[in-house]
Amino acid sequence: MADKILKQTLTQTLTEITRVSREKFTTGGWPTPVEEEWRRTNLAKYDLSGFTLRLNKTETSSVMSLEADESDDFAIHVRKVSGASVKIKINEDAAEGILIYDPLFPIALDEENSNLILKAAEYTAECKDNRTGYLALSSFKDSVFIIIPDKLTLKKPILVEFDAPEGKATFLPNLFIIAGKEAEVQIIQKIKAPAGSNISGLLNVLCGSNSSIQTATVTDAGDDSIIFLNRFFDLSKESFLSDFQSYTGGELIKTRTDVALAGQKADARLFGIVISGESSHIDMRTVQHHKEKDCFSQAVIKSIVSDKGRSIYQGLIEVEEDAVLTDAYLTNHNIVLNNGARADSIPSLKIRNNDVKCSHGSTTGKINEEQILYLTSRGLDREEARQMILEGFLSQVYDQLSVDIKSYCSLFLMDKLKLREAVH
Repeated sequence: MADKILKQTLTQTLTEITRVSREKFTTGGWPTPVEEEWRRTNLAKYDLSGFTLRLNKTETSSVMSLEADESDDFAIHVRKVSGASVKIKINEDAAEGILIYDPLFPIALDEENSNLILKAAEYTAECKDNRTGYLALSSFKDSVFIIIPDKLTLKKPILVEFDAPEGKATFLPNLFIIAGKEAEVQIIQKIKAPAGSNISGLLNVLCGSNSSIQTATVTDAGDDSIIFLNRFFDLSKESFLSDFQSYTGGELIKTRTDVALAGQKADARLFGIVISGESSHIDMRTVQHHKEKDCFSQAVIKSIVSDKGRSIYQGLIEVEEDAVLTDAYLTNHNIVLNNGARADSIPSLKIRNNDVKCSHGSTTGKINEEQILYLTSRGLDREEARQMILEGFLSQVYDQLSVDIKSYCSLFLMDKLKLREAVH
């Protein structure tokens, strides 16, 4: 009886969150350039009619089960196809202590795990503040919750793949990670979107005290895809976060990453790569929000822009009055490959006390022709030299990542970069 009551309470709370979100999505408008965060991304230029509320009825589709595979280089491989139940493949013994919850096909939970899921959902509901976030939480049918127990350590990453449906159906890939005290895990989130996709997703990571969490988000977007991503991190006392995000393709990708350093001596390291080509418009925003004293944060973002592509990076370091002894910086470097491409960089600070060490900087330029000349004099042709320079430019970010996340993400992105260069 107790499990049934808990299940009803959890379901009722999630239902209430979706009800409020659906109402706000219906009554509110899309963000406009009047808002600072959206000043360089005018949604009026895009066809957003494909972003609609999901039906309340259960939608299911068939998908092959994921079987154990020793060659799968992940502790857990999770796959969520739109409208289908989550499929899980476990390859590391310690990973069996992790709970994966799919709201589309809910299971009975004990009080502790039920409360953790409620905490993650309610935290995200409080953070969202525009129509893209309201849409993402208007349904939990494409959501996955992962609970990492205290002191659990995994040798290999967790891979969570979200597959958008064919056509223009709205896809809402929401990933919630609740990491316990002293947990050590790596999580890779991959969102795959065919041409013409309409996606509004969330990532919410709650880091327990003394935990070490490494996350990565990559998108594989087809032509004409529009993607909105809101990413929230909450760091407890002495927790460590390393987060990497990369975006390629699509017509429009707009993301926000908001990191709250809410515990003393929390440490957040943010890394990002944007590859914008053809006519892609990719707008990335990061917020390093220092709420407690003696915390460290950094953001290092790089972009490569070609053809008529555009990249925008907005970085903010925000320090509260009580967050003394803050040490934070952010930097953005861009390479523009031709005259039609454009890269905008807007770093900023909002400091509310004097006992801090904060800085920011950015650079934008073209490939150095002297470097091209040097490499071609050593036997490379011009395109090989360009490719080597671009790979070296991005490797300064990759070298900051764990071996496993670097291996997965760098191979994926380098293939994308080579494809764009070949087209260019």
